Order: sequence, then C-alpha cells, then structure tokens
Amino acid sequence: MNRQRPDGKTPAHTSGASWGGMDAADLDALRESVRGECSRHWPASTAAETGDVTALWAVAARQGWTDLAGRELTPAAIAVQEELGRVACPLPVVDTALAAGVLEDRGHGSAVREIAQGTLRPVLAHVARGREDGETVVRHLEAGTAATHVLAVDQEAGLLAWHALADAVVTPLPGLAVPAWSEVRLSGPPEWTAKLEDHPDLLLLRRTGLAARAVAAVRRTHELAVQHACQREQFGRPIGSFQAVSHRLVDVETALTAARRLLDHAMVLLGKGDEQWRTAAEIHLEFVTGTLAELQFYGHHTLAAVGYFEEHEAPWLFRRAHADLAVLSATAGTTGVGDQLLDESARLPDFDLGPDAERIRREVLDAFAPWTNGPPAGLSSWDDAARAVLRDRGWIGVGWPLELGGGGFGTAEAAAFSEAIAYSDPPVGNIWMGINSIAPMLIKAGPPGLRDLLLAEIRRGDLSVALGYSEPGAGSDLASLRTRADRVPGGWRVNGQKLWGTCVPDSRLIVLAARTAPEATPPHAGISLFLVDLDSPGITVQRHHSLGGDVSATTFWDDVFVPEDRLIGEENKGWAALSVALAAERVLIGASVMKAHRAFDRLVRLVSEHPELVPPRRRADLRPEIGRLAVRLQAARALVNAAVEAMASGDGARKEAPMAKISATELAENLNATAVALLGPDALHHHGAEGAVGDGYFEEGLRASIMGVIAGGTGDIQRNLVARGMGLPR
Repeated sequence: MNRQRPDGKTPAHTSGASWGGMDAADLDALRESVRGECSRHWPASTAAETGDVTALWAVAARQGWTDLAGRELTPAAIAVQEELGRVACPLPVVDTALAAGVLEDRGHGSAVREIAQGTLRPVLAHVARGREDGETVVRHLEAGTAATHVLAVDQEAGLLAWHALADAVVTPLPGLAVPAWSEVRLSGPPEWTAKLEDHPDLLLLRRTGLAARAVAAVRRTHELAVQHACQREQFGRPIGSFQAVSHRLVDVETALTAARRLLDHAMVLLGKGDEQWRTAAEIHLEFVTGTLAELQFYGHHTLAAVGYFEEHEAPWLFRRAHADLAVLSATAGTTGVGDQLLDESARLPDFDLGPDAERIRREVLDAFAPWTNGPPAGLSSWDDAARAVLRDRGWIGVGWPLELGGGGFGTAEAAAFSEAIAYSDPPVGNIWMGINSIAPMLIKAGPPGLRDLLLAEIRRGDLSVALGYSEPGAGSDLASLRTRADRVPGGWRVNGQKLWGTCVPDSRLIVLAARTAPEATPPHAGISLFLVDLDSPGITVQRHHSLGGDVSATTFWDDVFVPEDRLIGEENKGWAALSVALAAERVLIGASVMKAHRAFDRLVRLVSEHPELVPPRRRADLRPEIGRLAVRLQAARALVNAAVEAMASGDGARKEAPMAKISATELAENLNATAVALLGPDALHHHGAEGAVGDGYFEEGLRASIMGVIAGGTGDIQRNLVARGMGLPR
C-alpha cells in the first residue's frame, strides 16, 4: 500500500517487509531519519562534487549508523546505504558494518567500539592483480580521503587483510565516480589476515548494499523524470501524455518495484535465518545488473537536455549508479543463478506467506498431484474428479465471506491457495471465472437473491460463467461499448454484438455489459450489468477456435429479453462492479505466473537430467538463459504478491495489479519461446506425440501465452492503467 505522508510525499519504504530484526515501521523510521540528516548535510546528489564525507561520517556515528555490526543489523546498514543512494552519497555504511562484524568475530571489541564512535573508519576494497612489484594495492576504494583502515579482499587467494592507512599512499582516481575512487598502495604487512571462507556472506552482503544504493539512485532519477513528464509541455501537451513516454516510465516503475520486492524477499529470508536468502540475494543482484543501466538511460531519455547538465541531480545520480554497477560486475562470483539451479540443485525460494498459508499451499499441491504429469489443461479441459476435489474439500470460493458460504480465507491464505492451484493447473475448466471474477462482483454489487443463487451453483462445482464485455468497437476500451439494453415492461430488451466471449460454448450463463443510458456522460456512465441465460431466445452463437486451443465465441443479440431480477447492481452504475471484476481478473491472470513457474521447473528438470536434448550450438547459452528466466520469474512472482497485498488493501487496481499482469504474461511468452529455442523442434509436438520433448507443455504454453497478454486488456492498456496510477497526464 502506498501510504502518504502529511506533506503528500510517498515514504521511503512501503512494501511492509521486515528486514532482519527490524519491522516495517522501524525501517520506515530509520529511512526517514537518514533523509532528515541528509537534508541538512548532503541535501541532494549535486552535493557529490563538494560534499564532506568525513563530516557526514561523524553524523553517521552520532545517529548510530556505524553501530550495525552482525548479521541481524547488516540489513539496517543496507537500508541506510540505500537512502544515501538517493543523494549519490558514497558513505560506505555497509562496508563499515561488515568490517565491524569481522572484527567482532575475531574478538577485537575495542576496534568495534571505535567504529561505532566514528574514530575508526574502515572500508572494503579488492586487491588489484597483475602487479610485479610485490606491493599490496587496492583500487576503487570508496571514501578514501575519510577512511582510516581498509579491509582488503583478495578473492583469488581467498583472504581478508586488515591495514591501517596512516602510512599508505592514497592516490585519487578521477573518473566517472564522484567523489573519486582511490588507489591505495599499502605499506608493510597487514595487521592480521583471515580466510574469506570463514565469512561466507561478506561479499554477498556488500554487493547487496551496492545494488541497493544503485537502485536508489535510479529510483530518484525516475522520480525526477515522472515529475518532468507531468510538467514539461511539447506541442501543447505534457510530454507524459504521449504514450511512448508514459509507457517507458511505466516499464521503469515496474522494474524498480520488482527490484524493491526482490530485495525485500532476500532480507526477510536473511532475518529468518533461511539459507535460501543467498539464492534470493543472487536473484536480486542479477536482476539489478541486468536491468539497471537501461533504466537509468530511460530516465535521461525522458528528462532530455534538462537532465544532461550538472546543475540537475540526474548527472550525479548517473555517476553513482554506473559506478556501483561497475563494482558489482567486477566483484561477482564465478557462478550465477543458472549454475546454481542446474549444477547445485538449488531451487527458487518461495515467498513465504506464513504457516497457515504454507500449509494450505502444500495441501493443494498434494491434492492435485494425480494430475501433475497429465496433459496441459486449458479452459475447456474438464475432469469431474478434479472438480470434485475442489467441491469436496470446500475449496470453491475460499476467499468469499464465511456468511456467504465461502472459506473466509485471509489475504495470505487466499494467495497461497491461488498460487498452488495455478502451479498444479488441474483440469477444472472455466470454473475460475465464476469463482474469482464474477462472484466478487456479485458479492459487492449483486442483489441478494441473484447473488445467493449464483454462488450456490458455483459452489456445486459444475457452473461456468462466460463474459460478455468486448465488442467490435470496444475491446479494452469498454467505456465505448454500444450494445444496448432498452427498458421494457418487466425488464430490458438487448440488441448488439459481443466478441471473444470466453468459454461461451461451455457456459450456461453470461455476464453482459450493455448501455442503458446512451446519452449519459462521461462515457463509462450509463452502463449496466446483467446475468443472462445463454439459451435465451434471440442469442446466436458463432464459435471461434483460438491459437491456444480453447473455444470462444461471438454472440449476436437480437431483441433478447432480460428479466428485471437479472440486473447486477444499480441501473446505469455497472462500471463500478465491472471494475471490480476486471481488477480481480487481472490478478487472476497475473497469478498465472505460477503456471509459468511449473513450466520453468519442468524445463530445469529436463535439461538437468537430459542435457543432450539441448543442441550443441545452444549449450553455452543454457546456464545464462536459465538464470535469466529464473530472475524474470521471481520478479513476476514478487509483483503478483505486491498486487495481492495492494488489492487486499483496496489500493492496487490501477497500479500493482496491471504491473503484475504485464510482468507475468510477458514472462510466459518469453519463457516458452526460450524453452523451444533451447530444446529444438521436438519441443513443438503435442502432448503424447512420439518423440515430443517436454510432453507438449512448451508447445501449448507458447500458443496459449498470447491469450494471457490479450485477456483482461492488452499490455498497452495495462501500461496506460499504471500510468494513470502513477499520476501521469492523459
């Protein structure tokens, strides 16, 4: 939920995650404190050229930022350093915490106290290789003019070495980084050394801190770009109203939100002591290093000339982000996420929703295990036994209120249930449209008699409900629909045409959107919703077979009578109820990321057990491609979780939900196309065909992936919705 401060600005951290020993409120307070101190001592990134790091280090000591040693407190150091990234400040708070942690492990309590007091100021740096003079040299040392000690990291030798800088030769390295990095020639032997393997998380935590700071710099650039797009006019219009600009900003917003959630996930797992935090952190790092440079460029593309000159914050943020990205690349390990998944049998860490939710997740996966290795399920796939599992276990309408016969599940339990169902993908046909889209609309706006009748039928597990929204001239723009419902005694007469009726051939009922007040303004006013029997006289059905294998229909409505008691909600006020259904549908489609997760797991298992299936020319691509897909998958899962949380708070229909849909559905396209590219033509045979690689899942997934992007509003429409949620001009 995006909470607003009294000054109207969004607080620094709004995902509600707890890091280490700090809950969300503590984190918000810490971040606000950092912003407050920066406003006095380093107010903006333009201070990077003249800012006094030594003076700010003293401020950090007074504020307790230098007293964050140990695994539990390092996440707090990362949060502080992240905030410093917004003003392009290189104060190495994470280095300080990590060095203090190493000293504490070695029993150097007095040095740890000096670090907390700010009199001992350590930084981490990596030993430079290729020198023949025998000196120990570190390069790219941050805050070299303020530091008193360096913890030199020799990754090749696997050693840490502690040096005082009193007699070292410190040489500035002018370049992109401002304040400049330093090269340090260390005189004499180190005071002590330690094995790097004895501190296995040190480099990962340092890289996580650098990534968080770089993302914060890009996030600030993005905020400036959004402000500029709302204010700057070209050709008589704000530039943010041009779709090319707004969609670029939406893509940045979506990626930065994913980065935020991936970092949260890693820190939550770290705080719980879950060893999978390392995989989660590596996924966050690969996402950042793979996307961040482009996101920074996008910010400058929007800012144009105003963001090119150094009176503006953007050039200094550019320096900060790219400097941190360079160090991230130089200090990366030798194995990536793809290597871990294929060679080390690692698995993608789940987003833990709590013990009750995880119990439900396991129960659902176990209950539908008999169908796990069956053929891919589509909207027309119907197995009475699979539907009986839902009905007999009381899993139809788990998110409905208890008083209406639902399960009364909370947000976390309902999300875990939906994820497990999507991953299991049982052959239960189109029942989900009624459960997750139509039922919430009726619960919110339907008359009690109609609501109770429909919910009772849905609970029996044998009712599919079709949608009658789209028309020849009104696809994603439903406010332009022209099908009319005219008042007659006892009800309405409907005339018009509906396209792409999802599962019309398999359904007995259809939810129809029709115009009941043709002259009403604005355009979305004057629309009403009805629940109509598809066998009503005057309805003609024309079937269409889709690329994905499902059957849809065009329906022609010729003087169709709809009784008075079939009105959903108030006459002429159907748009509000329709918005509820569309928002629920977007989250439902976004939750299909778990079906992509199932396909991904199948791909990883297949190429791990049978690497010979990958053509020789593609084998070098295998690990990077698996890693790239894993990172995109986790980003999509993170956005779906964000959407579920936002929808539960009533605040996500116009931003988080469409972002989740964009990410999840575009991932499905790319995942299946990549699987086919890695596995070759035999992956394009149907399930059951001789020699089919992957049992037809990637072939079916590739065909059906188009529907995911189109249904519920195309990707372009979803980006327009996010743009409105961001406050960009129309």
